[in-house]
Amino acid sequence: MKLPLLITLFFATITSSSFGQYQELYPGNTGVYSGVSTNGTALLSQSDSKDENSTDIRGNPFWDEDWKTAFLYSDNFKILVLKVKLNLYKDNVYYTTPDSVVMIAKSGLVKGITFFKTQDTTNVIGNFVYLKTEDDNDYHYYEVLNAGKAQLVKKYRVTLFKPPFDPISGTTDWNYVTKAMYYLYFNGKLSEVKGNNKDAIFSILHPTASSVEWLKKNQNKLKSPSDILSFLAYYNSDATN
Repeated sequence: MKLPLLITLFFATITSSSFGQYQELYPGNTGVYSGVSTNGTALLSQSDSKDENSTDIRGNPFWDEDWKTAFLYSDNFKILVLKVKLNLYKDNVYYTTPDSVVMIAKSGLVKGITFFKTQDTTNVIGNFVYLKTEDDNDYHYYEVLNAGKAQLVKKYRVTLFKPPFDPISGTTDWNYVTKAMYYLYFNGKLSEVKGNNKDAIFSILHPTASSVEWLKKNQNKLKSPSDILSFLAYYNSDATN
């Protein structure tokens, strides 16, 4: 089984006071690992899950509703688990044991997650870090969207919403509502991108004239996450920045 190059990069599980010691956020540097365990799920267990997804609530609190193969990182072990889900409402890591029992990992034990499209670990589809920011007292899982000195990081804010009573159906059901929040990780600091993306990003990165020219040439307005990622790919490769 081949290991992806991303796994050799670094991952930070950090608080706001320790951002500066990491140049990039990536799975790997929460500990020292002698290898990959494929039979270590007993190290994770907190409790079995009897309510993987409540039928009383509409919607889905998981990053991906389907089970995915993943590397799970703690401070001192790295485990390859064939079936993993990330509950973004409770920040819980669900997994299945070799006996197909659905379990929840101990809160805070999993510091990083690398998800794969299939059991072939050459196809990475998501990297998550476990951290908190200066304006939040709680830890959450954040998705790291790119590599480099400037990184776009995504937080999924999942809440419960109960709409007004529906006289047609005669019910009013709770719903999971997901809102995406974006941050830039740069020079050891995590900053939320709010308002006008261009103004916010420029105030953080202070790009050189070559980056400004690249934006004009490519008609990139930094309006969407894909626009920002395209720009960061150039920004991170430009030695003048």
